[in-house]
Amino acid sequence: MSACVEPGDELAAAAAHAAAQAESGKQPHEAKASRPKLKKYGLRTLALLFLLNLIDEFDRAVLAVALDDIRSEFGLSDAAVGLLPAAVIFITGIIALPAGNWSDRGSRKKILGAGAIVWGTAGLFAAMAQNFAQLFATRALLGFGQGTIGPTHLSILSDTYPQSVRGRVLGYHRSANPAGQVLGALIGGLIIGAFGWRWGFVAAAIPGLVLAGVALWLLREPERGEADLQQFVDGNPMISAFLAEPSDRLTFRQSLGRIWSNRTLRYCIFANATFGFALFGLVFFLPTYFERMYDMTVEEAGAIQALIALGTFVGTWLGGPLADRNLTKGFGALCRYGWYAALILAVSWPLAFAIPVAGVTITLLAVSSFLASLAVPGVVAVIAAAAPPRIRSQAFSCFGLALSVCGAASAPILIGLMSDALQRNGVSDADALRWSMCGLVAVVMALGTFLIVQASRHAEADVDATITEFLESYTPAPG
Repeated sequence: MSACVEPGDELAAAAAHAAAQAESGKQPHEAKASRPKLKKYGLRTLALLFLLNLIDEFDRAVLAVALDDIRSEFGLSDAAVGLLPAAVIFITGIIALPAGNWSDRGSRKKILGAGAIVWGTAGLFAAMAQNFAQLFATRALLGFGQGTIGPTHLSILSDTYPQSVRGRVLGYHRSANPAGQVLGALIGGLIIGAFGWRWGFVAAAIPGLVLAGVALWLLREPERGEADLQQFVDGNPMISAFLAEPSDRLTFRQSLGRIWSNRTLRYCIFANATFGFALFGLVFFLPTYFERMYDMTVEEAGAIQALIALGTFVGTWLGGPLADRNLTKGFGALCRYGWYAALILAVSWPLAFAIPVAGVTITLLAVSSFLASLAVPGVVAVIAAAAPPRIRSQAFSCFGLALSVCGAASAPILIGLMSDALQRNGVSDADALRWSMCGLVAVVMALGTFLIVQASRHAEADVDATITEFLESYTPAPG
């Protein structure tokens, strides 16, 4: 004789079963048998956000290629010109915090569309700047728009695509950053060499404005946590009730408190700052370094930067499928790949600058960028899994804040200050830049290795606790 099962009891049983699977660290049988294809969940959202992310990085690469021309035109020191990339990155990180809270409480599609319009417009203003103060102001304004990218993009992707494909999704999205560096360095280098640095900013701004309109028109706004249970209860008609938007929104302060109390999130966020320093902040000075050290032209230096960024792109692109394949090994394993990556950068990048041979420098930077980037999607997937859905945007905003402010924004400032100090003590401008990058990246990536090792020790327990809390939060309606 079979008992009558109420709908609420059935859903609660499904949730309990999924929680037990999550707690044991196992995926459902179907997920193990074959990895689902991305097209099952649609590619439009990923494609739109990939392109927006690419154009954002295109602008930064243009600035890197144009940096020495801007320095010459306005008569700036290395420390002063280093403030230009720092301005946009710093503001991007600061705005990411409130943008994360807005994204957890409002329409992420509208927020990212408005942000793209702001940074596209700021790019056009940058092309018209007549002095350093005006250019600095336009870069800061651009940061207000770009600060919406991290919390909105990563949250929408995490709520659109389930855990079984999330490594690929987040990896492909992240690969847009080095892809933008490749295109920005190549195309930007050609445009700047032919028409000047102002037209490079125009080339980056117009596509951003066009894509902002396309995103507002075509992008779908998923419900919070929509994809998290899909692999467990796919096809269950009652899932919409379980995944209903929470009625109680956490405040900005409460969200930060939850993030800080999660050890995996805390260590990964600070480790991300060190990756930001090396892979995003330090590269602003790479074209200038090759121009000074090896008398390269703007186009040649841009091509070298594009080659190095290409290694980062290929590694990040391939790292997504790698993360999904290794998901059954646990989130601790994904973090361990992260600290292998940090260790590679801690050793190879200082060597690249310590050995003043162009071929050696380029090879070490490109190969190590590729190897280190293989681990990046896995670390981002750990953030997505460890953060509760209701504060996932805020978690990604903290992740981006660390990368931007503590890492990428601080790199050009610190490198510029150290380079100027060495030049005042009689070191040539090329060697001053070389030893500044060599010493700083060694210290920063050694710290990054330590932080990601700590994250790997807590990842399994913290992810299991987050999943279990989410699944068990369901309370069947009375009656």
